[in-house]
Amino acid sequence: MVELNHLFTQIKSPSYSENDHNAEPLADTWSHYLQTLHEAIAESDTAKQILQKDYARVQALAIAWEKEIQIASKNSREDRVRQALTYKQSCITKARELKTLVERHVIHVSILQTRLAYWQNQL
Repeated sequence: MVELNHLFTQIKSPSYSENDHNAEPLADTWSHYLQTLHEAIAESDTAKQILQKDYARVQALAIAWEKEIQIASKNSREDRVRQALTYKQSCITKARELKTLVERHVIHVSILQTRLAYWQNQL
């Protein structure tokens, strides 16, 4: 996850007169900050989408292992039931971790979008 908290909380809105010699560098810096925020939003959103796909894939695996457990139970294959149960539990644990990461990226994107809106309104 891209950490921009410190960078963007330290920026103050520019208050300069037309005679200020620093106006051009400030405009370049401002543009750079806005571009960095746009890039961070895109990166975090892409990561979120990848994690969502991984989450769906692992959820599907957990369902498949549940079906395997049912089949093994019907066939009285206790060794296969234990093995499938272990794999299913592993999938559930991984899915829980992925869901947490997805939720963190949702929050992160939201925070970055809020900051971007704030900084764009400072122009």
